[in-house]
Amino acid sequence: MVHHLILLSSGRSGTHLHQTMMRNGLEKAVVLGELFNPSSPFGLEAQTPDFIAMLEEESGIEVDLDKARALANFFRDDPVFMLSALARVCDRLGHDYLCYSILPKQLAGRSIEDILFRFDCSCTFLTRPRFARYVSLVKARQLGAWKWVDTTSLKPEITMEGFLEDARATDDWFQFLSEKALTARLDVRHLSYGADLNQPARTAFYSLQRKYEGICELSAFDFSLIPDFKQEREADPFRSIGNGEHMRDALHQASLLDYAFAEPAVFSADGYV
Repeated sequence: MVHHLILLSSGRSGTHLHQTMMRNGLEKAVVLGELFNPSSPFGLEAQTPDFIAMLEEESGIEVDLDKARALANFFRDDPVFMLSALARVCDRLGHDYLCYSILPKQLAGRSIEDILFRFDCSCTFLTRPRFARYVSLVKARQLGAWKWVDTTSLKPEITMEGFLEDARATDDWFQFLSEKALTARLDVRHLSYGADLNQPARTAFYSLQRKYEGICELSAFDFSLIPDFKQEREADPFRSIGNGEHMRDALHQASLLDYAFAEPAVFSADGYV
């Protein structure tokens, strides 16, 4: 039976780096990306023609990657059906793992709950400090670019209202899903962007390797395959926006500075993961 490795995270938290390392370090696995992104089921475009043909056989639909949005609708409308088809393809190819990520607003909570309770799976929560993630998100949206673009020179102005709306919605999403994962008695792991992934490639990989012990075995690979590239070269998020001192003061006055620098909470049966 194929085991589903589900990455639950929010945008601008290192999901692409995580999946790249899993793709290189995990054998007998199909590693996809944001499978339920409304613009495209990311990761399918990297699969072989034989894989796509098998998916068409198992799902009964045309998997036309030139019609990405229409294909994305199939995945979003009936995720359990499409994941079941993908799992059967993995079985046919002799794979043990199916790895994909889910981000906020890509699926309804009930749909994710159905996935967690239906499949043999484990969940990894990947979090990043709230304010730095939000700044990165605003920059990506303004540039319309989500990877391999240097955003350091862009200095947007951030509002307290926009930051808190995003942060609280993200907090709620993580809390809801962590509770559902525990109710389903899944093996839950927690990765921190800062502590685990925002490191040299070798260090980040060995952190992943330790975190996944007991779920899957990751093997070292040629770390030069991981580009040494940072989209944001300014470590201080307040210096990377146009109104940084104003936002720092506003957060301090509201007693929210610690909250802004902290990561969303993820629960486990023993407390925080």
